[in-house]
Amino acid sequence: MLQRFSRYFGNVSAWLVIGMSGILVVVVLSLAIMNYNREKDYMVKILSEKGASLIRAFEAGARTGMMGEFGTSPRLDTLIREMAMQQDILYISIVDSSGIILAHNITGKIGERILPPDGLKSLDATAEVKWRTVTIDDSAQAFEVYKLFLPVLPSPDRTQMMQQRGKMMQTHMGAWCDPLWMTGLHEDKLLNPNERPIIIIGMDISPFEEANHEDIKFTAVLSGILLLLGLAGVVSLFWAQNYTRSRRLLRNVSAFSSEMIANLPEGIIFTDNDFKVHYINQIASKLLGVDTREAVGLHSDAILPANIYAMNTSTTNGGVVETETEIKQINGKVIPISVIATKVITEDGTFVGFMYILKDLTLLKQLQLEIQRKDKLAVIGNLAAGVAHEVRNPLSSIKGYATYFKSLFSEDSENREAAEVLISETERLNRVITELLEISRPSDIKPQRTDLQSLINTTIRLMQLDAETVSKVKITSEMVDTIQHIFVDPDRFTQVLMNIYLNSIQAMPEGGLLHTQVNQLHNQVEITISDTGTGLSDEAKNKMFNPYFTTKTTGTGLGLAIVQKIVEAHDGVITVRSEKGKGTAITITLPNTL
Repeated sequence: MLQRFSRYFGNVSAWLVIGMSGILVVVVLSLAIMNYNREKDYMVKILSEKGASLIRAFEAGARTGMMGEFGTSPRLDTLIREMAMQQDILYISIVDSSGIILAHNITGKIGERILPPDGLKSLDATAEVKWRTVTIDDSAQAFEVYKLFLPVLPSPDRTQMMQQRGKMMQTHMGAWCDPLWMTGLHEDKLLNPNERPIIIIGMDISPFEEANHEDIKFTAVLSGILLLLGLAGVVSLFWAQNYTRSRRLLRNVSAFSSEMIANLPEGIIFTDNDFKVHYINQIASKLLGVDTREAVGLHSDAILPANIYAMNTSTTNGGVVETETEIKQINGKVIPISVIATKVITEDGTFVGFMYILKDLTLLKQLQLEIQRKDKLAVIGNLAAGVAHEVRNPLSSIKGYATYFKSLFSEDSENREAAEVLISETERLNRVITELLEISRPSDIKPQRTDLQSLINTTIRLMQLDAETVSKVKITSEMVDTIQHIFVDPDRFTQVLMNIYLNSIQAMPEGGLLHTQVNQLHNQVEITISDTGTGLSDEAKNKMFNPYFTTKTTGTGLGLAIVQKIVEAHDGVITVRSEKGKGTAITITLPNTL
């Protein structure tokens, strides 16, 4: 129940709605009760005023009749019957102090006891008009208006006038009252000034009750309508709040989704069910070499390579299709990518289009190559450890015997020259083993605050003499003034520079320019060593840091591998730019932690 309520009203408390509904019910019922009481008071007022008017009229008629001024002298019982014949009057009766009916519009009722003495006393009749409701015939109700019967007004002028009129009546007729007026009635009880009888007029309230019932029905219907309108207003208010909240939430989710999709590291492409591009983010447009705004609305085969577009066929049959492929950009660069293609289906199962996720695998491939390189270095390390143990000691013995044999021969003899060659090759083999051990062992660096300008100048001086006299290579350097010191191991970093300088000089057999450029990028130092030598092919550029790879006829191919290892030990990165026949540029990027 609460789940169903939450579905329609969101986060609105069920008790809050029940409480507000209860308040509406109380308000409507209160209005209905007030309206009923108002109608009842109105009925009482109308009937009591009507009854009072009838009693006054009856008393006036009685006085006139008693004085014989009606001309034909109709009797009191006739007056009662005539007045009782008026609409809505059920009966008119005059009751004495003991509850006996003295006069009634129904002759047979005269002499009956209408009330016991205690009941008559409870009426507390006075000269003022009073009312009550009684039940007659076991079901019907009557509205009774009653008061003391006063056919003679108590005012002094009226009393004096009646006395004079009485004297006249006694002179002519021998009586105060017209003898025909109360024929058959108890004159002594009707006109007894000490115990005045009570005149009671019973009126029919059924028309008022019917009107009241109709009014109650109307009030009930109106109250129901007001209650429904109130509940509808409350529900509408909650629905409006829920709708507003849902729209705000939808806008927030939409903005979040758009921002998230736009900033994902993968390319995202959405197409409709007609294969037209509905959305493409910046990364996808950059990978495909298209403009984001121009791509929207185009057929997907206009921007997707054929092998990626063909994935629609597999995707249409259901499921997710994933593959790896390559994209050739306009500049000729080939980028490895991963492609995921899937159908987009709503919760009700409606197919609305396709989605492609493109991921650039360039860094992943580089990491794979780096892992392969490190695996090779680990294998070489194990090999170097074995070689150092098995070969180095015999090499020392061979070099010792070669030196001994060299001393046995004269300086110009061929045997002495052979011994020198043997010593030289033994030393070269020992250097190879030393370089193998250099690669296999963890880099033990001791960083310290180092003057970079002095370090580079010292290294250039070591290389400059042979470079300019033998190879005819000119060496230059340039450094920004903001860089003064870096945190490196000066001995190991000198080895890095000398290995790179040596390779660059050897790549310019006919001479050229070797230039060192030092720049600062944010919190990094960038050292670029460029030459104008023969350059490298793409294959050689990808393998140049591999152990034992070399393009020279001499050398072990371990120099650049050692360079890379030392740079990485300094948390640096080494990169290469080269073009066949146009030279090579090697860039070392180091963190500037000072």
